[in-house]
Amino acid sequence: MSEHSKRLRLSSSPAEVGSFSCKMSSDSSPPLTHSITLSCQPAQPVQIIAAPISPIPISGESAIDSSLFQQWLKNTQSENGFLHGGSMSLTRVLIQGVDMFGKHIGFLKFQADVFDKQTGIKVPGIVFARGPAAAVLILLESEDKTYAVLTEQARIPVGRFILELPAGMLDVDNGDFLGAAIREVEEETGIHLKQDHMVNLTSFLDQSTGCRIFPSPVCCSIYFLECHLKLKCMRPLFCSP
Repeated sequence: MSEHSKRLRLSSSPAEVGSFSCKMSSDSSPPLTHSITLSCQPAQPVQIIAAPISPIPISGESAIDSSLFQQWLKNTQSENGFLHGGSMSLTRVLIQGVDMFGKHIGFLKFQADVFDKQTGIKVPGIVFARGPAAAVLILLESEDKTYAVLTEQARIPVGRFILELPAGMLDVDNGDFLGAAIREVEEETGIHLKQDHMVNLTSFLDQSTGCRIFPSPVCCSIYFLECHLKLKCMRPLFCSP
C-alpha cells in the first residue's frame, strides 16, 4: 500500500441447490456457448454465453464452475430465490467479463435474462459478483471520549481518497470472516486485534440471509463486526514508531 492509502484517521462520535447438467455447443469454433438445466425448471434449459469481446479470454465452463456463479445459482433456487416459486424464469446468462485473483475468479460480470411469467416483462438482471467481505467498526475509548478508527484509501472507481471502515474481501467463503477481519485491520491500520475483542453484529440478523448485510444487492454481501478497546492515552497512536 502507498503512504496515502495507509493513512489513519480517528473520528469521534444453506439452501440446497438443484443439480444441473452442462453441455457445450458443437460449433467448429472454440466453444463459447453452454447449456445448463436447473432442477427448478427442468423443461427450460438455460443458455450460457461467454462474450468474445472480453479483455481476456473467458472460458464459459470455468465461469460456471466458479464459486461466485455457483453461489448465485444456489441463491436463485433457495427458499427466497426468484426461481423457487416458479413465477419467474431464467433463459440466458451472458458472461461479460472476469477478473482473476491468482488462479481463482475474483470478480465475475454477467447479465441474466429473467422474465416474469405472468406479465412477460424482463426483470433487470445485470450482475457484478464479487463474493463476501468483512468490515470492522473499531471504537477506542480514552479520557471519556470515544473515537472510531477509519482508514483513508485511494478508490479508483470514484477517483478520490475515501474515509472508510477497515474492510476486505474474504479469499474463500469458508465462514472465517473473523480471521479475515483481523488480518485486514492489521494490514490497514497496524492494530492487532484478538477474536475475543470482536462482536459479530451480523449474528443478530435473520438466518435466511446467512447473517450478512447486503449494502448493495447488485454486487456483494458483507459481515459487520464491532470492537471496543479502552486506552489510557491516545498519544501512542499518533507517535512514529
